[in-house]
Amino acid sequence: MKALFADRPFNDKYHLGAVNSINWARILAQTVYYFLAYFQVRKQIPHPQNSQIQFVVPTGNFGDILAGYYAKRMGLPMGNNKLVVATNSNDILARFWHSGRYELAHSTATPNGGLGDGKPAADGGVQATLSPAMDILVSSNFERLLWYLVYESSSTAPDSARRSSAGATIDGWMKSLKTNGRVEVPVEVLELARRDFLAERVSDDQVCVLQPGDKIQ
Repeated sequence: MKALFADRPFNDKYHLGAVNSINWARILAQTVYYFLAYFQVRKQIPHPQNSQIQFVVPTGNFGDILAGYYAKRMGLPMGNNKLVVATNSNDILARFWHSGRYELAHSTATPNGGLGDGKPAADGGVQATLSPAMDILVSSNFERLLWYLVYESSSTAPDSARRSSAGATIDGWMKSLKTNGRVEVPVEVLELARRDFLAERVSDDQVCVLQPGDKIQ
């Protein structure tokens, strides 16, 4: 699909459109969920001025939680709470936040990618799980977040140069991911990612036994 949208002559001729998780309009609409949830929760708690809200988002193509990132940047009151990226066994995103490596296969240097549920991580391919909507390895919208992180990490450069440089950097990273199966981001980019997000994975076994209120170990 992304190849078709990138084909300008084909797109100009057939006027392609899609309302899916890579559509920018859909992501903008999803920011409304966060503000609506915030105001609904505030109505239901006794002392809302003393409370903070945190969002935990089951994540496949990263669109919904990216909308949460935009909502936070737009002023959604979340205090010091971070957006939680929840993944299943296709845990490339959870491994990224743990290690700074965006890689298809988990690192042999860090058993199970540094994650602790005792189950093997996805080893270079998508695994079928009990949460099929999350069975995505390379998330299209994660590229958008990476662009913002690279852009923000180069704040001393002129704006036009920062935009161009961020685009070139992300293009290079995605090509490296496709060719080499991995890319490791600079420390400053990882620190920015950890400022607003944290991430964990849950295996199918845990999905079957977890009850409301249980904590992931």
